[in-house]
Amino acid sequence: MTASGTARFSGSSKFSIRALLIVASSLVTMPGWAQETSGSSVQFDAALFAQQAATKGVVLMSADWSRHWGCARYENAQLQFLAFDKNGVQKTSADGQWDVMIKDGSILPSKKNYGNYAFIVEPGEYLLTGFRIKLGKSVSNVGNFYGDRKNMLENGKSKGGSFTVAAGEIVYIGHFSLDCAKAPMPWRFYPETREDFSKYLDEIRQEYPGIDKDKVQFRLFETTIMGYPFSLP
Repeated sequence: MTASGTARFSGSSKFSIRALLIVASSLVTMPGWAQETSGSSVQFDAALFAQQAATKGVVLMSADWSRHWGCARYENAQLQFLAFDKNGVQKTSADGQWDVMIKDGSILPSKKNYGNYAFIVEPGEYLLTGFRIKLGKSVSNVGNFYGDRKNMLENGKSKGGSFTVAAGEIVYIGHFSLDCAKAPMPWRFYPETREDFSKYLDEIRQEYPGIDKDKVQFRLFETTIMGYPFSLP
């Protein structure tokens, strides 16, 4: 898989989505919520981060919102959002009011539809507590698989995984897409070489001027079911 036709990224999974969430036998509808985010994270701005670097961190990530055809036993599948909560911040609802959220903003998905994201956040550990995958068995049979706090949190930890960022840090946590090996599920990819990582950061800097490329740390979203451990050689 490539981003913008340049960098190479890691391979696919061998895990079933059943290890991540309760999978319904038929397609279901995603429940609605009043407010998607809590407002605790903001899009990166160089001047703002310069003022807040002593108390805030920056997280970088990317996501593939493209529609994947022939995804496992489905005609097509599309990742639609990922959401994270800061560990230790109590949330009473199953979904909504997430601390960090990325989502597909397009009306019609393209063949290549990557989004790059940079957020100023409170330091700490962030748990994956929400996602949605749109699934199509046919033109008339379309629904969603989704994860929320109710089925993703267990003993204060996320079944999906987490990332950490400290004050003053700029951390890259991965590229997220779908894996279709056995069942559609979110999967964390990454650049496999320092050269590819450098190309990716150049792309990020075009969208978010002021990010210090030399200070970005390669610290992947930690997971046991959505990706493999990896360190840049």
